[in-house]
Amino acid sequence: MTILEMRDAYRKSLTALYGQNEIDDMFKRVIHFYFDWSPLMVGLEPHRKLDEESYAVLDRVKAALQQAEPLQYILETTHFFGLKLKLNRSVLIPRPETEELVDWVLNENEEVDKTVWDLCTGSGCIALALKSTHPQWKLTGVDVSPTALALARENAKLLGLDVRFECQDIVTWRPRNTTDTIVANPPYVLPTEKVDMHPNVLTFEPALALFVPENDPLVFYHAILVLGREVLNDNGTIYFEINPLCRTELLALGKTLGYVHSIVKKDIFGKERFIKFST
Repeated sequence: MTILEMRDAYRKSLTALYGQNEIDDMFKRVIHFYFDWSPLMVGLEPHRKLDEESYAVLDRVKAALQQAEPLQYILETTHFFGLKLKLNRSVLIPRPETEELVDWVLNENEEVDKTVWDLCTGSGCIALALKSTHPQWKLTGVDVSPTALALARENAKLLGLDVRFECQDIVTWRPRNTTDTIVANPPYVLPTEKVDMHPNVLTFEPALALFVPENDPLVFYHAILVLGREVLNDNGTIYFEINPLCRTELLALGKTLGYVHSIVKKDIFGKERFIKFST
């Protein structure tokens, strides 16, 4: 089989799940990741014969993609804010919207010395992105999943970034120290939203990091806002990624808990995706 024929096999096998441009992009990423071949290889050498080993690798990846497994989990790697991160099914795949959250925090905080907590850290992507830009900041990532934290620590080690990670349930956690800033992307998807979600998310990404109870969608936001009143230093702030469906209720909750100032920010898709609270 030639490389062009394999690309066409990807198109045929995956058309029910993805658009052609997305399929072609995935194929280019696969051949670059496994063989360090140029993404232009299909156009430059369309009749290049695949050896047995190359064929086996590409066919295996195609089969996994047919089962809706995300490419990031297959490759066990992703990129976030210019960082290459290891990935597995214990954590969510970082989204471009979350890069916008990091951007917002960085653009508004230029202090040399700053203490920042990344709650529900998962792969550590937010904490590591902030630390890579401000090495002098003291970063702590917190998560309830020991498996996720093992991955976050591995990412920190691979990147040479000094971030502390702690296993805690933020609903019950009561730390003794304080912080200047809290950043959090907690679970916020409602079970009723499952009907609109892609199979690769529902089947492979961890439900623990995605879903909240339908009757208590702000459970983690409430816990973090209460925690913030106890641990935030003077002029402290909380930055959230949110479910736009819960924006109004979350703003009201913040006001009830004593947060005088709040700002809502839209993401690149025009959705009200972020809120900043301050006292």
